This record gives sequence, structure tokens and C-alpha cells, in this order.
Amino acid sequence: MTDERREHERRRLAALHEYRLLDEPADDELEAVIRVAAAVAGVPTATLNLIDENRQCQLTTVGFEGADSPRDESMCAVVFESGTFTHVPDAREDPLFAANPWVNGILADVRLYASAPLVSPSGYAVGSLCVFDDTPRRLTDEQIARLDDLAKVVIALFERRRQARELSETVVELARSNTELEQFAAVAGHDLVAPLGVVGGYAELLRDEYSDCLDGRANTWLGHMTQAVGRMQALIQALLAYARAGGADCRRAPTDADQVVQHALSDLQEAINEANAAVTVGPLPKVDADPTLLRQLLQNLIGNAVKYRHPDRRCHVTVSATPRSDGIEFAIADNGPGIPVEHRSRIFDMFATVTPGTRTGHGIGLATCQRIVHRHGGRIWASESPGGGATINFVLPS
Repeated sequence: MTDERREHERRRLAALHEYRLLDEPADDELEAVIRVAAAVAGVPTATLNLIDENRQCQLTTVGFEGADSPRDESMCAVVFESGTFTHVPDAREDPLFAANPWVNGILADVRLYASAPLVSPSGYAVGSLCVFDDTPRRLTDEQIARLDDLAKVVIALFERRRQARELSETVVELARSNTELEQFAAVAGHDLVAPLGVVGGYAELLRDEYSDCLDGRANTWLGHMTQAVGRMQALIQALLAYARAGGADCRRAPTDADQVVQHALSDLQEAINEANAAVTVGPLPKVDADPTLLRQLLQNLIGNAVKYRHPDRRCHVTVSATPRSDGIEFAIADNGPGIPVEHRSRIFDMFATVTPGTRTGHGIGLATCQRIVHRHGGRIWASESPGGGATINFVLPS
């Protein structure tokens, strides 16, 4: 075997083993395809063969009991890599098959033999869909075309099974990642936040007890230290909120959105008063949502609207909801500076900010909001408020 042929066989076997079908029971769909193949050809016997380096595995059969056999005894192993349909009206008269044990009576007395190769999307033949009979005869062009179609159906079923397995493995990996993220959140909550609190506390003590002994530059440094600690604590809390939004169970239940907003406003009352903001809440319906996550979502969005207010006019935030055919659309509209059109598609990305140099946020709040909405199977986007400002819309499915 040449190096090129050896490499081709290695790749072909990799494509075959990726399906993980050898020595596994065939599912109902594959069995149905083989029954249809026998009916299309008008024969009593058909098989779905997979061919590895040493053997032919009859994955499922019609009309006889399937089994493994050595590859060098297989009829399909002779022709399946040609990539074309093989049609032999009488195998006794074909020099490729006349001495084969499936033809000469040792294993069977095959006369009509026809097979369609099973070719993966990567171009490697992994086996064959085979029909045969102990009576010599010819298949019609229509029968051959339909058997070729069925071979493509088989490969599509193989691919669907492979993709479903990969999806299942991805779900398991995501669950593991979420568990690790929750563990990180627990560690970060203590091992990062607590030491920062100590640093901030001692900085405050220094300023309170020794500010008279320090010159202006030292007091400025202490002020910068305190601010930096505060920013770091806020960043950690934002990261933890993002982690919890993805890691916590989403327990959807009938939820009074109006009541949830009132709880969120209660938590935001100090910030609202400090900004002299006005928040108007329209009639809100009951929704199918996780009340804790919905509260976090609305609190983030209202808090953002208050935080990023316009400097030249009183902040006004409106919370409303509108029934739609696919669920309930919420809108949190403000009269702030707005979000430029070119930034609206990226503001929900992690660490994305409209004005990075201002240090007014960490770019995590809207990413957390998007994560919560996606956990509910919904979508979220930004638009412009009538008269200026920004509106964040999100839909929660019914």
C-alpha cells in the first residue's frame, strides 16, 4: 500500500468511526430505509454495510440474519470506494464476484447484486446500501436512481445522529462550565471581595485618622486608592451577577411584572432620588418568567437609564409592555443622550461601552440583561426613544 493510499484509508476510517455506529444496534429509521430499499428493488434481501479496516459489519438487514464477516470476503468491499452505483445482473458471470463465497455457495448464492456507496460529506466511502437476490435479473434505471437516493438518506441519518451526539456533548460541557462558573462566583465572592474590603477599610481609616498628618499629595493618593477599590468591587459584583444570571436555574412561572418592577424601583430608590429622576410605569401584565431574573433584568435596565442620563435635562424613564403574537414586548425608554446607531448592535457584548474613556460602567450590565433574556428564550435590542434618548426592548415568549 502506498503512503497516499495509506493516508486515504486512515482518513476514511476516521470518517467511519466518527459516526460511532459499528457494533451498535441500528435505530428504527435505518431499519425502515433498508425495508424500503428491498421493496424498491423488488428483492427479498437487503443490508446496510459498514466496512472498517478488517471487516464488513451488517448494521441492519432484511430477509436474513446479519453478522460481521471478514472484509476480504465482502462483495461490497470490492467496489464501495468507487463512489458509483454497482449493478450486476448475475454475479456468477462477473469476474470480480464469481469466486466470492457469497456467490459460489459457501455463504450464499447471490445472483442479482446491486449496491449504492455511502459517502460522507467529506467524500469518504464508509459502506454501502446493498440489495441482492438468488435469481438473475436487471434493475430499472428508476430503481437504481431511487436506491441512490436512499443511500443519501442513510448518510443524512448518520450525520443527524453524529450532530445530535455532539450537541449532547456540548450541553454536558456547558453544564460543567456553568458549575465551574458558579464555583468561581463563590470563591470570588469571598477571596476577592473580602480582601478588597479590607484594603478599602484601611484606606478610609488612614484618611480619617491621619489626614492631618499627611500632605495634599498623600491625601490625593488615598482618594485614588479608595476610588480604585470601589471600581474593582463594582466590577467583581457585575461579573458575579453575570455568572449567576447564566448559572442559576431559570424557573419560569406566572409572574406579576408590575410587582417585580416595584421591587426593582425600591432597590433603586436612592439612585433615583439622587438623580432627581422620574420613573413612569405603565400597566404591566403577568408574564411567564423567573421572577428573580426578571427583577435583575428590569433593575439593570432602569438603573442604566438613570445612571446614563442627559446632563442638561431631568431624567425621565418610562417602563411599558405590549402584547405580541410571540409574547410580551417590554420597553424601557429614557430621555438621555441615546445610543449611536453604529453601537446598538454591540452594546450587549461583554465589556462593550459606548464611551470607553468615561469610566462610567464596566460593560457587563447589558451583557447580563441579554443573558437573562436568552435564558427565557427571548431577544433584546436597542432603539431610539421618541424625542431622543434610548429605548431597550426585549420580548419574553408567552
